[in-house]
Amino acid sequence: MKRITLSLAAAGLGLAAGAASAETSVTLYGIADVSIRYLSTSSGAVGEDGSRISMENGAISNSRWGLRGSEDLGNGNRAFFRLENGINLQNGRGSDTSKAFSRLAYVGLDGGSIGTLTLGLQNTPMFDLLADYFDPLTVGNYEQNAWLPAAMSRVRTNNMTKYANTFGNLAVVASWANGEDWDDRKAGQQYGASLRYTIGQLGLGAAWQQTYAATDSDERQRAWNLNASYQFESAKVFAGYFNGRDETGWVNGVMGGTTTASLDRKDNGYFAGVTWQATPRWAITGAAYYDRSENVVVEGDKGKRYALVAVAEYSLSKRSQLYGTVDWNKVSDAASGEIAGKSNQVGAAVGFRHIF
Repeated sequence: MKRITLSLAAAGLGLAAGAASAETSVTLYGIADVSIRYLSTSSGAVGEDGSRISMENGAISNSRWGLRGSEDLGNGNRAFFRLENGINLQNGRGSDTSKAFSRLAYVGLDGGSIGTLTLGLQNTPMFDLLADYFDPLTVGNYEQNAWLPAAMSRVRTNNMTKYANTFGNLAVVASWANGEDWDDRKAGQQYGASLRYTIGQLGLGAAWQQTYAATDSDERQRAWNLNASYQFESAKVFAGYFNGRDETGWVNGVMGGTTTASLDRKDNGYFAGVTWQATPRWAITGAAYYDRSENVVVEGDKGKRYALVAVAEYSLSKRSQLYGTVDWNKVSDAASGEIAGKSNQVGAAVGFRHIF
């Protein structure tokens, strides 16, 4: 990582002459990750059988660059910020061209034992719990293997105020995000919380989240989940459960099906996986996801979706890795529209990731 020290006084921020000049340590960081991806069927397919080969963002880590910095305020307190933008290495474009920083943009205060408060564009507590601790793929980048946790957690939210603290073995996070519709002030609001408890090699976690539709507070998505992990000597196992109800059409959109709103979609999802550090350079991950859904297209219908994923990573160094991945999805009944053209889909990729 490159570290740059900025003098705030010298930066022309209008500090009075003679005032003490604070210094902020700023770090430039990022991930450059790109892969060659094969899909047996795709809505953007070019082959006669519906298959396609394309260059894509990475399998597990979305490419991104960012800036983060902090200032020591004394007595164990500090001020800090983080700005992070997603990029698509295959074409150099931002992952969301409508934002200067599409992934994270927040400022915060760390009060030590009294906790941390952050404000801005941030990950939801449920997503952070999964990505950092309990999802075996750290919520994989390809939509073919990230559909369940991404649909339930919503990944990140604008206008978020988040509080985090740790009490011994218990980590607590709570968040609230305001909407942007002044005529319907509940519209777009989101509430979330997560708990994580560590007992030796065992980790336990839970999260809850409620999000109101951006334009109609009569429609909302509610989700909660339970998680567990256990660290063996060279392997770590994971398992989790999701319960979701959605009236906004969000889950249908992420899953790849119809975006019909006002249906009270219900999901019961499960996942399990293992990561194995086979050698100092080789790491193997296997993961399985399952969802049983109701009210997907019309009231009373039911569907099922499965995914199996395997990833092998080879470390060239601490910062550079080669990898290969294979995944298989299957849908049935009402969930059939979540995969284009067929009831199952096979994907495979090889890629290279560099962390800086």
